[in-house]
Amino acid sequence: MNQQEQVTDGTVVRDQPVADFSHFTSAEQFAAISRIEGVALAIVPDALASAYMAIPAEGVAATVYVPAGANVRVHTGVLAVGGDGIGGPDDVLVIVGMLIVTTPVTGALPRRIYVIGSVMAPRGSEPLLGPALAGGTGSVSYYPASESMEIKVLSGQVKLSAAMLANPVGGPDDILIVAGQSVVTGAVTTVGYRYVIIAGQLAAPAGSRDALEPRIQVQGQAGWYADGDMRVFYSEVTLGPDFFRLLDHPVSLVVFGELVIGDDVTEAMVRDKIASIVLFGDAVAPPGVVAMLQVLTTDTFGSIRASDGPGS
Repeated sequence: MNQQEQVTDGTVVRDQPVADFSHFTSAEQFAAISRIEGVALAIVPDALASAYMAIPAEGVAATVYVPAGANVRVHTGVLAVGGDGIGGPDDVLVIVGMLIVTTPVTGALPRRIYVIGSVMAPRGSEPLLGPALAGGTGSVSYYPASESMEIKVLSGQVKLSAAMLANPVGGPDDILIVAGQSVVTGAVTTVGYRYVIIAGQLAAPAGSRDALEPRIQVQGQAGWYADGDMRVFYSEVTLGPDFFRLLDHPVSLVVFGELVIGDDVTEAMVRDKIASIVLFGDAVAPPGVVAMLQVLTTDTFGSIRASDGPGS
């Protein structure tokens, strides 16, 4: 646990990606905690479930219960492992992100595997891997494996060019896995991978949709922007009049956070300089600009509201 706040009536566990209580051995240890807030994942011993559940909690996204005394291994992000090295029988593996098994499962497995995210493994691994997967959330996919196949993994904030997707130095059975926020740049005519698997959010040019869709599997959200130049923002961004003035041609916007349009921006500025918008968050704009944003946004996974409206 990486953030605790001492208060007069106990400890508040707050704002943590993982709160690991697996080492607790008695209900009295939980009694010292007065509240749990803003935790993505809590790990709790099976035998102490009732003591944990008695704690007032808010914003706990997921809880996993593990056997007492187990060797709990926690991984955040993408974990790519061979099928002969996932773990030992005394282990409990907890993954917040994605588990990629790159070869058929043949070796020992952990007692339990919890994945808060996605699992990918070669076909034929189902009889061994399936029983070990316990109580996670997300999808489990099995892909066809071949001896000539190479699996490439990219994670984080990734730009995928047409040349990268063509896979010129690879083979036709290769698989590309991208976890995180990804943007395809430029026109794509050829995809040289057997599969391209996107775990997260994808933005790609609409004109390349026919080439991409037969090979792409998206476990998350996908949006399509108008062909041509674009600008990508990976966090909250405020665009004022100078941004539109300095643009010398229309561009598409891909926003992976909140988009704020400044109060001095007009509908004409947005219409003349923005070709399309893919929005993976919320947008706030002056009342006279909201309708234009709604027209230009090809895909939105949040809300578009006026800056003087509710929630502003």
